[in-house]
Amino acid sequence: MRRRTMMIAAMLAAVMAASGAYGEETMNVHTSLSVDARHEKVLVTFKIENRAERRVWLPRAIASADGLTGQLFEVHALPGGEEVPYIGPWIKRGPQTAADFFELAPHSAHTHTIDITPFYDFKPGQHSYEIRYAGEALGDVKQLEATSALQTEAVRFSHAAPAKVEQ
Repeated sequence: MRRRTMMIAAMLAAVMAASGAYGEETMNVHTSLSVDARHEKVLVTFKIENRAERRVWLPRAIASADGLTGQLFEVHALPGGEEVPYIGPWIKRGPQTAADFFELAPHSAHTHTIDITPFYDFKPGQHSYEIRYAGEALGDVKQLEATSALQTEAVRFSHAAPAKVEQ
């Protein structure tokens, strides 16, 4: 019985990993990733559902950016788990403001696709990878320091990168 209780507690903890208390209500969001790695591109689709009665805010970088300005995803080569380096631009910014976040209404969902191919150093040839998003969300845009962690489950995919041209 104790083992079953521990398993249920662990499952609840995993479900609530993207939840955080704000005010008297709970942030109830569900996140997921999917990958389309055909045609020599790696297209990552991020989906978030706000299942709560209040608004939540997401970083604009994951919600509406066309490209990356910093490492949004954790990408690892398989087998072995070697990190795939982020090679895209790093934009140095000041403190975050409300303008850096995208509002997600109660009981709504948002989906956004980003081509990450030019931003990560994928090995030439056919290889297997694993990707996840580890970021944050806000329950109150007036409290920018009160973020809650968001993390997707890891998604495995195979990608065939072209051979690099010597210059």
